[in-house]
Amino acid sequence: MRDADDDFRALDPVVGRPELLTRSERSALLERILTTPRVDRAAKPRRLGQRKWVLAVTVAAAATAVAVVVPQMPGPTAQPAHAVTPEPLTLHRPDRPAAHVLEALAREVEKLPDDSPAGGTERFVQDSWSLSTRIDGIQVTSAIVPERRVTWKKPDGSEKWRVRTLAPQFRTTEQRRTWEAGGSLGSEPQEQSDSTGPADPEDPRRREPPSDAAGMRRWLRAGYETHGAGELFDSVAERHIDNSFSPRQRAALLRAVGAARGVEYRGVVTDRAGRSGDAFSVATAYGGLPKLQTLVFDPHTGTLLSYDEQLTSDAGALKVRVPAVVLYITYLEGG
Repeated sequence: MRDADDDFRALDPVVGRPELLTRSERSALLERILTTPRVDRAAKPRRLGQRKWVLAVTVAAAATAVAVVVPQMPGPTAQPAHAVTPEPLTLHRPDRPAAHVLEALAREVEKLPDDSPAGGTERFVQDSWSLSTRIDGIQVTSAIVPERRVTWKKPDGSEKWRVRTLAPQFRTTEQRRTWEAGGSLGSEPQEQSDSTGPADPEDPRRREPPSDAAGMRRWLRAGYETHGAGELFDSVAERHIDNSFSPRQRAALLRAVGAARGVEYRGVVTDRAGRSGDAFSVATAYGGLPKLQTLVFDPHTGTLLSYDEQLTSDAGALKVRVPAVVLYITYLEGG
């Protein structure tokens, strides 16, 4: 998920190495880097590569290495002073140590019968939204235009995926009027698809997720230059895009999250799919701007339900009112 931190994921190209991208993904990534304003010149470099739909908030460190003057992209005449962003999750004050809650959940999860896929093609479905969403090359700031991504993964690691935009969303009637006046970007669904060949067996991220906490921490850190809690949360969110986890692996992942510094339990929340889960947040500056990163887990199975990033006090060059959600992913199907 480092797209919102690498590409703009405030706008971050999501994880991986550029050489692992398809030609169309490399072209899309370059276009984002060149047409997205930088948020923080001091942002730490982050891995390039992940899927183009996964963007987090903190502009591309890669852009700092390119001395290019890019003309302003043409766009609608009517744009709001501040971008439209989703309602935040309703988090609660921590009442128990996160490590205790996660350990208790891990103990219950590791007792569950093995539900690992029995081979064959796996299917993953996520809904997501990012502040860097673009329609026809224009950044959409007057509406929330989520995307649904469906990924099919074969045993050899080769994948194909389809991304389709969903209906625009608004928090007020005035927001809808501004969107209509600006050309109604996103009113017509857009769809993209692509595929990759077999995975590189030497890439540690492509290996089977470990079932012990120490091994899981190493697996989650693979590909990251630094190993803070922000990177950990980002990696957890990213790895769930196209990986399924057995009960023992989920327990190991929960313990890895519980061992991270600064993680707080934020109570039971309702995610954007209407499901109840245990929320855990960490305040970081991962990507260059102060943000709150939140993971929500199913309280019975330990499955990841959703991931959120919210700017907390400084929006940098981004035209949003803080606090502001700048990225979310809702995991609907996996494995």
